[in-house]
Amino acid sequence: MRSSVKLTRRQLLYGAAGGLATLGAGAFPVATRAAARGGNLVIATPADSEPASLDGQVDPYTSTFLFDSFVSDPLVVLTADRKFVPGVASSWTAAAEGRIWTFTIKDGLTFQDGTPCDADAVRYNIERVMSPDTHSALMATDLGQPAFLRAEVAGTNQVRLLYREPFPELLSGMSIFPIWSPAAVKQYGTSFQQHLVGEGAFRMTSWVRGDHISFARNPAYLGRTTLQHHPGPAYLDSITVKFVGSAGVLGEILKTGEANLVMGLPSQALADYAHNPKYQIVTGYQPGNGLMFTMNTSRAPLNDIRVRQALRYAYDQQRMNQTLYAGTYVDVYGPLTRYTLYYWKGAETAYRYDQAKARALLDAAGWKPAGSGIRERDGKPLTLTMVMLHHREIGEYLAAQFKAVGVDLRPVVVPGPVQLQRAQSGDFDLIYERLRTLEPDILYSEFYSKNAGKPGGWAWSGFHDAQLDDALLRTQQTADPQVRAKYFAEAQRLLTQFAVYLPTLDDPQFFAMPATVKGFQLGATGAWFFANDVYVE
Repeated sequence: MRSSVKLTRRQLLYGAAGGLATLGAGAFPVATRAAARGGNLVIATPADSEPASLDGQVDPYTSTFLFDSFVSDPLVVLTADRKFVPGVASSWTAAAEGRIWTFTIKDGLTFQDGTPCDADAVRYNIERVMSPDTHSALMATDLGQPAFLRAEVAGTNQVRLLYREPFPELLSGMSIFPIWSPAAVKQYGTSFQQHLVGEGAFRMTSWVRGDHISFARNPAYLGRTTLQHHPGPAYLDSITVKFVGSAGVLGEILKTGEANLVMGLPSQALADYAHNPKYQIVTGYQPGNGLMFTMNTSRAPLNDIRVRQALRYAYDQQRMNQTLYAGTYVDVYGPLTRYTLYYWKGAETAYRYDQAKARALLDAAGWKPAGSGIRERDGKPLTLTMVMLHHREIGEYLAAQFKAVGVDLRPVVVPGPVQLQRAQSGDFDLIYERLRTLEPDILYSEFYSKNAGKPGGWAWSGFHDAQLDDALLRTQQTADPQVRAKYFAEAQRLLTQFAVYLPTLDDPQFFAMPATVKGFQLGATGAWFFANDVYVE
């Protein structure tokens, strides 16, 4: 997982249908050993990872997509070695540089309510995501809504998607796209998120908000996707996800036996398990933004590039990592982590820690030292509000660093729905904004100026620059990997030059479990794992 991305765009885009993917240690002799495999997996995870909605067609958070994957197989599977292989779709083709996509759906698949999981059902789900009435916060963008024309059933169990412009990154979105029973969506209406019905290996049985989500094995599951090595139903009898509010409890819960998998183990608890043969640690390094904070350039004081650049010079990611996490996190200097396709290394040296330069820039911007220690201009203090979901300690560390140059930073921790409300209303100076994906097209979603103000949109900075817009737009108009690499590098350079964002660190996802948990396999995006082959000895 530490190596950089080596796949070409052609491999990602056209290296589609194939045989069984190697997602673990190898195929198992089912006939002699399957009967011994089962058990109940109890997952403990931080409370702030509980979604506002369990419907991933609506909710934008990574945890939602993971929990949905227990219930709903995706059209395509992104394997641990970053290859797209068949899921519900047996094969696919892309034509006209990604303007026309055709997916062939496997025959004989059914949803958990007995209705067919066929091309017409897939078309219904795509249209549901694209509908403005669904208010999809992220999935519509991942499936190319801005360029989407229509979905149609074509040929024998085929779905064709047509776009007005190339959309070469569709497979990435399809790999997390949950496919729901149309009959169940219509039956449950607005309460569907409490009654998810997919085609997958586990049925959702309950969701007690603030406490847990429960899933039970689907005995009718055919096991015909590359998600698992063995045919038939998954091994586990059940999965229970417990939401734990205390980091201390999360670090100890394996020892008490109340859980047998911790997802998001606090870094300070690593030493308790890392060298103990009774336990195993799996570390996931994540592509995407990292723990990034977008700056609100549409209002003072961050409408002044000198103030934004001063903040970039005022702190040191390496020191932050060592101070807060003993170096176990990943230093991030640009709008993307180094595990993301088309990563630009120039961001690593663009702003070296230099508080003297930060002070000089603030002086030039008219913010002068005052007796309180906080700079002032026209009698007003230089105070900034940072809206966060978690990692308060990062906000507090930055506040201390910024105070040394005369900036009063005030971190505010809010729940996810409040974060989205404040983002859309512009009620922030800096705000946590993070999308996790192998593809760098999230930069187009986040920083193309014409995406600002759209319902469910992610362009929160209010920043506009014609050269940046041109580079981002060009990334969306071709499937040529060399052209896309060129313009994504240019976009990252400009975003860094204009200091539109504040990068910090990236938290690897630490999974901890006793040695009795077998068959665990991490996915390609760090926070994702495959549950179908897991069992508890």
